[in-house]
Amino acid sequence: MANDPLDEMVQFLQPEARIDLKHISIDHLLGLSGSEDGIQTLLKNKKIIESIIELRNDKVREIAKNALFLLVNLSANAKGVSELLKYKTYNNKNVIEIFIGYVMDQEKQDADAVCMILSNMTRPENSVELCVDYFMPHLNDLLNIFVNTNYNKKGSKLHYLSPMFSNLSCSPRIRKWLTEENPHVPLLKLLPFCNYEESVIRRGGAIGTVRNLSFDTDYHEFLLRNDIDLLTYLLLPLMGNEEYPDDEMDKLPIALQYLPKEKKRDADVDIRKMIIETLNKLCAKRKSREILRDNGVYYVLREYHKWEKDPNALLACENVVDILIQKEDEVGADDLTTIEVPDDMKEKFHKMDEEYINSVQ
Repeated sequence: MANDPLDEMVQFLQPEARIDLKHISIDHLLGLSGSEDGIQTLLKNKKIIESIIELRNDKVREIAKNALFLLVNLSANAKGVSELLKYKTYNNKNVIEIFIGYVMDQEKQDADAVCMILSNMTRPENSVELCVDYFMPHLNDLLNIFVNTNYNKKGSKLHYLSPMFSNLSCSPRIRKWLTEENPHVPLLKLLPFCNYEESVIRRGGAIGTVRNLSFDTDYHEFLLRNDIDLLTYLLLPLMGNEEYPDDEMDKLPIALQYLPKEKKRDADVDIRKMIIETLNKLCAKRKSREILRDNGVYYVLREYHKWEKDPNALLACENVVDILIQKEDEVGADDLTTIEVPDDMKEKFHKMDEEYINSVQ
């Protein structure tokens, strides 16, 4: 008798095994992957993991589909990502390369599940750089696939490529690619999806990518260039159908002036918060703050604050407004990131934030 009960199941997960036994086995494992204990059990058996990966292309679609869903569950676990990254095919292909090839195939029926796997695998911070090694040669192809919303011929939408790009943008190499690749700057292709109404996943991933770039002050000057038009994409989701006085309207980016009466703010609070966080980061340097003021960011946030109900979003909004309403001699530093805040003051500010949030709830 095998020490691991799963060892006996490996024989039923081979491509040549009886279809009914493969069905039963993969269904059982899929159920097992629905719990943390089950995932840990699966991850201890290398042969099982290898068999599941191989079944991604099974001739019976339901078996292949369940194998992919199982890998979605495994890749949602940090240890699962680590184990999957150890896998190599007979011709030495890494699992990332396998799934990139899957996404590139327009005839694959379950490419959405594969995009979820790639999104999951790029999430853990300790594996991002290893993933980037495999992604680098394919980035432009994947971005072109992403912006072609009808790329997959079998109905897959490929929305989860967006959070994948966002996760990858935690890497300095990807931030460099996003902003410096020639002849076309990749970020310019991603930005329109900050306002993509058909999918909150695409919007969130695109805005998450911008937010990650904003954490690095070296990119602020690039992000706020006129030809990038970033503020148009960031402010539109925060705007409703308010009317502004002419002098305020004139300051807004052209595309944001005189919005239609039916215009509504983005319904997803996490997206709104990500945008506010990005604006906050862009306030770090004096030159950037002046650009934000000159483009009417304060006016948009003022109206947004009247509408918002989420206490965390309100607090984040107020933090940006507090900076923008100050004159530069009141701000006190050209670069806010250089200001040293004592630990006792950090604790005091944190307590004040908590009290504010509690008072709004």
